[in-house]
Amino acid sequence: MHSEPAMPAWRPFLYYALAVVGGAVYGGQVCPFMDQLPAWELGLVLLGPVAAAWAARPCLQPRWVDRARPLRQSLRQFQLELVLFVLAGLGAALILRILYGYPLVLSGSKLVLGIFTVGLFAGLDMGLARERLVIRRALAGDASYGTPDKLIPMTHKFSLVAILILILSTAIILLVIIRDIGWLATQDLNLHTLGMLGRAVLGEILFVMGFLMVMVINLIIAYARNLCILFETQTGVLENVTRGDLSRRVPVTTSDELGVIAGHTNAMIASLREGMHMREGLQIAHEVQQHFLPRKAPEMPGLDIAGASLFSDETGGDFFDFIECDPDNCGQLAVAVGDVSGHGIGAALLMTAGRAVIRQNAATPGSAADNIRRANLHLSRDIGDTGRFMTLFFMTLDPAEGRIAWVNAGQQPPQFYDPATDAFTELKGVDIPLGVEPGWDYHERFMDLPGPGQILCVCTDGVWEAHAPDGTMFGRERLRGLIRDNRDRSAREILSAISGQVREFTGTGRREDDLTLVVVKGLPR
Repeated sequence: MHSEPAMPAWRPFLYYALAVVGGAVYGGQVCPFMDQLPAWELGLVLLGPVAAAWAARPCLQPRWVDRARPLRQSLRQFQLELVLFVLAGLGAALILRILYGYPLVLSGSKLVLGIFTVGLFAGLDMGLARERLVIRRALAGDASYGTPDKLIPMTHKFSLVAILILILSTAIILLVIIRDIGWLATQDLNLHTLGMLGRAVLGEILFVMGFLMVMVINLIIAYARNLCILFETQTGVLENVTRGDLSRRVPVTTSDELGVIAGHTNAMIASLREGMHMREGLQIAHEVQQHFLPRKAPEMPGLDIAGASLFSDETGGDFFDFIECDPDNCGQLAVAVGDVSGHGIGAALLMTAGRAVIRQNAATPGSAADNIRRANLHLSRDIGDTGRFMTLFFMTLDPAEGRIAWVNAGQQPPQFYDPATDAFTELKGVDIPLGVEPGWDYHERFMDLPGPGQILCVCTDGVWEAHAPDGTMFGRERLRGLIRDNRDRSAREILSAISGQVREFTGTGRREDDLTLVVVKGLPR
């Protein structure tokens, strides 16, 4: 379909030839005095100005049409053809005035009107052909993909062309009818000649109407052909988008609504590409972040330990970590559960940096409070101006001493459950999150390691503050009820029960926050 010539060489020649032949016939039918001039002689008079316009066309088109922006070339082509035809008509009327003395107003203006009509159809047809050429070049790669600077609505173009063609067609038919009525008035009418003269008049009117109808149908076919190419291109690109193929764009070849739609389609594709690249980057970040999380729980005598993180986005700001002791300090295990403010890639980057700082300091000698104080100092220097911070619960499990040293830096208080008394204890802290105040002194607290059946559950606010579709918050009591109901299960099973209940509570929608859990349960000795 796109391989056909955009503007066959015979098409403009046909219109110029039609201006000569049609002008000669039309002039003799509607212009007073010209019926005294033979049609062939009138045709010769028209041939000179029309030939001059035809000769000027190859010189003017490269300068006026070809150098214009592609979106303007169709209009420029229409303007060029119409101006050349009007000038040819004016030239013919001037020659008739000089050589034959025909009045310019009475006869010349009607001749110009007839040639103007042919020029109008020629300009519209060749303008559409030029538009088709622009489309073909755009499909071959020479295209603009931005939204048109100026919108020319299709309704305005349709209305203007339709009204103009209607006025011209009506005027031409009326002129033919008036001329025929005047001609009939000069004839000797009787029953024998009346039918013959009526058929002659009807034939002239039908001829003019047929010519106009053929021109209009040709324009409709040409415009429909252009629309077909544009719609096929647009739908083809959109079909590719639905299949996930964002390699194609829609060439912007018109300044109407279709051009605007094509421009916005390209903007949409660019946004989808950017989103896809972002998603690919987030996927890589997700894989890296998941790699940072412990792959398996550590083994400690008398304890069953499990941990998990579920992110609300591809990346999250929550983390947990099991930091084993150095060779010279074996037997201890540091556990960190942190939550960075915010979501997305920024929180993930801060989580990664915070995890590295905490892990580094936890591996050095010193108390839990000293380790967190040093980590806070480094983080505050790095993120102090960003407004972000990290809440943290940090504890060191020491089986040799049989105790836990812990620091709560703004984290939701962990729940310690003793099944013997069916009582819960909260590990509340008085310290602020990391990254807020570089000189903050953190406070260390102590407690015994969980005994048989005792459960320590550390979780971020993604558990506490999870919301149901009706706005109800999960809260502390539901968490405690789950711990109590699953007290006879393993740490991994308790963790799965809590996370599963939170997902069921929030429904099928996207979670508002990340969810991180660490469960430490005492085993029978």
